[in-house]
Amino acid sequence: MRIVVLGGSASATPELADAMAGWPGGFVRRPQLEVVLHGRSVERLELVAAEVRRRVTPLPGAEVTVRTETELGVALDGADVVLNAVRIGGLAARVFDESYPQVHGCPGEETMGPGGLANALRTVPVVRSFWATVMEVAPSALHINLTNPSGIVSAALEREYGARIFSVCDSPLTFCDQLAERLGQAVPDVRRRYQGMNHLGWWTPRDDSELEATLDLAGGQDPDAVRAQAAVGAPYVRYYLQPDPILEKQRVASETRAQQLQRLERELLEGYSRQASDLPRRGAVWYGTAVLPLVDAWFNGSDEILILGLPNDGRIAGLPDSVIVEGPARIPRPGDVQPIEAPALP
Repeated sequence: MRIVVLGGSASATPELADAMAGWPGGFVRRPQLEVVLHGRSVERLELVAAEVRRRVTPLPGAEVTVRTETELGVALDGADVVLNAVRIGGLAARVFDESYPQVHGCPGEETMGPGGLANALRTVPVVRSFWATVMEVAPSALHINLTNPSGIVSAALEREYGARIFSVCDSPLTFCDQLAERLGQAVPDVRRRYQGMNHLGWWTPRDDSELEATLDLAGGQDPDAVRAQAAVGAPYVRYYLQPDPILEKQRVASETRAQQLQRLERELLEGYSRQASDLPRRGAVWYGTAVLPLVDAWFNGSDEILILGLPNDGRIAGLPDSVIVEGPARIPRPGDVQPIEAPALP
């Protein structure tokens, strides 16, 4: 299986290798892999690739090879999976997205509000332009989007090319894990009751007792507001419902989240250059929780309940069919995606 990572020189990419150690269903299901990292900087690509190779070397099971490529068409040749993880403008652009909204009385965030729209206006034209090459060279590959703002980017590509592009995010998955642990319920059963848009989703409890037991998991939201919704909002919902406390915290903070990531990036790249073993982690849990389970299910079939970003097609009332919504789905047979109907949002 050839996995092509667009934006593969990111400092978080080596955590894809870490996730491969926990391949869904065990390493016996993991095929021989070729990972192709695509990016613009030869030097940085090689630095990140060397770290990925170091981490995949001790993995049990099928062989994993890693190579780099700066030419997009060459990188995509023979791709089975295309993972879009580009960040247009780098972390410096994210600093802007998280900073300028504060001047206008809004929290700064790269996926929503004024910051998310600035990110979209900068990102969509570039991604749309190179996706023409993806559709020409690897039209039948599994296309996965991680680039933010994920819902807008995926919708733009779907509309432009009519292609199926799966939008994935770790946020609803880790949120459902917390809910399941709190209630003592199976994770698949909890995932069946989650739906929304990217970074704007809710979990619907069966009754008032489940709602009361999980109120505090709607982070940063007033309990009475959660009761009024009759559903538990995922963490990012607070940016819409209670933005003022977030804004005040951002205004007194010494740096933005993007600036923290810039420091971490410098530390990681320096550590990769000396093959350090005591490096901090970026926390790229999306590879293990969202990306690889989709890849495994797409090619092998799986009973796992995934949460995927797909065109709405009537699943959430009041939203256009072409809007990308996140909700439960299964892929019981290779390539056979079956959205699961979630309870109607209150």
